[in-house]
Amino acid sequence: MYTSKSTVFPMNSSTDNTVSSSTISNILGLSDAPKSFSGEASINILELANSRRTRDAVASERVPSLENKRVAELLIEENNRHLGYMQNQKINMPKDKDSATLINIGSNMLRGRFQSKINKNGILELYYSNTNQEIVRAVSYIFIEKLSRFYIDLKKKKAEIDYQFAVTKVDSLSRVLEHLDKKAIYQDEHSFFTNEELMRYSLPKQNIAQDKSTVQSQYYYAVNNREAAAYKLQKETPIIEALDEPEPPYDRTKKSPTLYAMIGFLLGAAIGIGLFSWKIISKYIGDELNRAIEKASRPKETPVAEQV
Repeated sequence: MYTSKSTVFPMNSSTDNTVSSSTISNILGLSDAPKSFSGEASINILELANSRRTRDAVASERVPSLENKRVAELLIEENNRHLGYMQNQKINMPKDKDSATLINIGSNMLRGRFQSKINKNGILELYYSNTNQEIVRAVSYIFIEKLSRFYIDLKKKKAEIDYQFAVTKVDSLSRVLEHLDKKAIYQDEHSFFTNEELMRYSLPKQNIAQDKSTVQSQYYYAVNNREAAAYKLQKETPIIEALDEPEPPYDRTKKSPTLYAMIGFLLGAAIGIGLFSWKIISKYIGDELNRAIEKASRPKETPVAEQV
């Protein structure tokens, strides 16, 4: 069994580092998790790495260097090469190589061989094990690529949502300002030769002026948010780099010879005890049969009373 190890780290700009206490905490979602829906989107990358979505994406990926087969096909074929006692059970290959059944089988096989954890330095470590070194290398790189792609898409999607919200807000406030301007013009056109000191003329104008001042302040704030969201949308392209790439030589593990020795000893002891017990039992049965035969072959003695 060969096991690859790769370490993954997000490469963010220095301005992003000042937002949280550490760079890795943003991607891990450990320290800057959103307090509400308006907070920054975050996701625990361990959950992402072990999620069904990631495993399905890896299982359905084709590997050009291995006859352009899907990862799920390669896993099933490799599994069926190692059948027998204390090894794998045979898995039937689905006839349809593009079916969901094939992807599900591959996804379940990946779950048992893939592990992820965070080391003491806050770096993501990925481990994958298989009996074929080529499959180990290909699957490890695909895992890293899928994790990176999902995280980048998530960040971009959040930035797009923020931008669309800001644009919608600006458009809405702009329509409100236009409506207030029309009301002010209408009132001005219909209040010629009137005493502006009268409440029925001065109060509506004051209310419109106050409403417009309030909406204008909101409008300027929304415009600033829109520009900030547009800038964030343009620059929100995080990069995740593999510090230690999953290249050979890989850690090789074999089944312990001590295990086989213990199994052999237990089997031998069981067989020895069985043979020894069988000898004792068979001797006892033979003695009992002989006694029964001797007893049956003896002539019956005639009672004394009958002889007289």
